[in-house]
Amino acid sequence: MQMKALTPVTLSSSSCLWFLFVLSLCPLCFCNQNPDHVPCIATERLVLIQLKNNLIDHANRLSSWVGKDCCSWSGVVCNNITGNVQEIHLRGPDDDIHGHCHGSYDTEDELEEASKQMLGGTISPSMTKLLQLTYIDLSCNDFGLIPIPAFFGSFQNVRYLNLSRSQFSGEIPHQLGNLSKLCVLDLHDVPLYTNLHSKSLKWLKDLKELQHLDMGNIDLARASDWFQVISTLPSLLELHCSLCGLVQLPSNPTTVRFTSLIALDLSYNLFSDSLLPRWIFGLHNLILLDLTNCFISGLNPGTHGGFHSMPSLMTLRVSTNNFVNSSLLLNGLPSLSNLRLLDVSNCNISAPILGTLHNLSLIVHIDLSYNGMVEEFEDCFGNQETSESKNMGLGPVSYLFICLYYVY
Repeated sequence: MQMKALTPVTLSSSSCLWFLFVLSLCPLCFCNQNPDHVPCIATERLVLIQLKNNLIDHANRLSSWVGKDCCSWSGVVCNNITGNVQEIHLRGPDDDIHGHCHGSYDTEDELEEASKQMLGGTISPSMTKLLQLTYIDLSCNDFGLIPIPAFFGSFQNVRYLNLSRSQFSGEIPHQLGNLSKLCVLDLHDVPLYTNLHSKSLKWLKDLKELQHLDMGNIDLARASDWFQVISTLPSLLELHCSLCGLVQLPSNPTTVRFTSLIALDLSYNLFSDSLLPRWIFGLHNLILLDLTNCFISGLNPGTHGGFHSMPSLMTLRVSTNNFVNSSLLLNGLPSLSNLRLLDVSNCNISAPILGTLHNLSLIVHIDLSYNGMVEEFEDCFGNQETSESKNMGLGPVSYLFICLYYVY
């Protein structure tokens, strides 16, 4: 395969998706592997030309899309045996550090330059003639709030589809449910902009191979079937549905098949009328749990599990949830030996817990702010001079951030 990548690609950390990640993170691996070079197929070259002609490209990012060998064009990956186009990498500008895509920029010049780098226009339906496509990344561009084309549901071999933060709008086409081989689906929108919505997620039910689903900042307020559908996806490893307008968190679902989840992010959804369901503590493989600002008031009656049942947790964000103020949960925190980040701020915690965390040798960030606990900081960490220059009694940590603002 031959390829010149336009930009770095940020993907899921799941080891089960490793093959897809290598495709994105190691573009040079596909160069010069085939000494007997196979040129691209002429009809597929014409399809790419049509795609280019329909796009607005102020920065001339597609300047290499000339000549007969489309397999050498930037952002195009071909099969090095058949010459079929297999991957389209047209991700827009994103520094992967500050989240610069449609976010804030330091100067107007930076904003203007980033805007130039974003592709716009329309997407040619002739793309459906690329029958061997397995990978499409059009994220971080600006398509001017056009709908996601329904013909994207025609790519029967696509395993990776990323349309995130590209200024699409309207109803998510149910035709995406035809992508039966899909492993990664990323549609998440720009924070605070809910351009996309879905009235029902029934179209997801046949995506049995789906492992990574990100619908963050998409309006799902009317999708009352969201959990009923998503919980039946047997291969799902990562679920990101932050700020989706969800209000229902089922407490006793009849079926929960995504028990292999390693990442669950339901942050910034208002579950104020819900109790924390027991099924969450059955997700024993979780590495990331984010329930920030969900306003969950308490535990479901009969709950016997706790955070100790999630021994692999590395990131635990549960800020602004009163359910955290439970001895059953707080007593399980010291057992999370893999924990790197803990945020239990604004959880109405009154019992001192800082002293119980000294055995968490990998922790680098603790936020206990806006709670009502009475605790002596020095007693917990042994009179260390500063949190930046000392290990704070927490093992081999270079830097430890502890936020104790309004901890009395």
